[in-house]
Amino acid sequence: MPELPEVETIKNGILDVKGKKVTQIYTSDKKLRFPSALNLQDLKDLEIKDIRRRARYLIISLSNNKSLIIHLGMSGKISLTDKFNKEKHDHFATQFNDDSWLIYNDARRFGFVDLIHSSDVENHKMLKNLGPEPLGNEFNEKYLKESLKNKGSNIKTTMMDNKIVVGIGNIYINESLFDAKISPLKAAKELSKTEITRLISSAKTIIQSAIDQGGSSISDYVKASGEMGNFQNTFKVYGRGDKKNPEKCLICKDNIKKIVQNGRSTFYCSNCQK
Repeated sequence: MPELPEVETIKNGILDVKGKKVTQIYTSDKKLRFPSALNLQDLKDLEIKDIRRRARYLIISLSNNKSLIIHLGMSGKISLTDKFNKEKHDHFATQFNDDSWLIYNDARRFGFVDLIHSSDVENHKMLKNLGPEPLGNEFNEKYLKESLKNKGSNIKTTMMDNKIVVGIGNIYINESLFDAKISPLKAAKELSKTEITRLISSAKTIIQSAIDQGGSSISDYVKASGEMGNFQNTFKVYGRGDKKNPEKCLICKDNIKKIVQNGRSTFYCSNCQK
């Protein structure tokens, strides 16, 4: 699943469409996660005013008080190209007045493309209950301490709750907890003030580093240009805990362990992370 760094990278990769006008719209006959609130054909002749990201959602502001929200789901891709060949799993595409195309491809169709009135963005059902951005000032020690104080669930699962903080998905919480030297098994409410400070610092560092390296390409994800991200080449624990042939911790040389928490794979070093 594309996580925050991947969506931020895609956003940065399509900023060139700002100021362009939509001249043509394509939609497939396949159903996505849910249908668009407004007819996507209403995009024609609208101008792209701004592109931003909120959590894992792209928000494209257009003229005439319209906004397009795109979520990539599990396998979605967005590309910006000179040609549109209607490839398999292409479900939405717009052509601009310079003949370029923005294409949304989603093999598993867990994502969505939703055209709404701009005044409804903040109250959109997928956006209205989101927590703060991990790189923002609101995600700080005071906030996180208050958010965790009654949480008996493990810290790894808790930090993946988008109501606590957005965008720290499975890859990045594994890497953040290792960097902060905190066990993923530890109850969230048991973190000390020092551990909370370390975790915030680590999460911000890991997320920013992943953005700087274009995200992590481990399955379907590629940039809007079609190129792969590079952050997967720097993983310290994620994907390194195979039970038959576990890799060694880069710090202490103990085996990296793999367990399952809340249905998601967790990788950690039990010696370094307490």
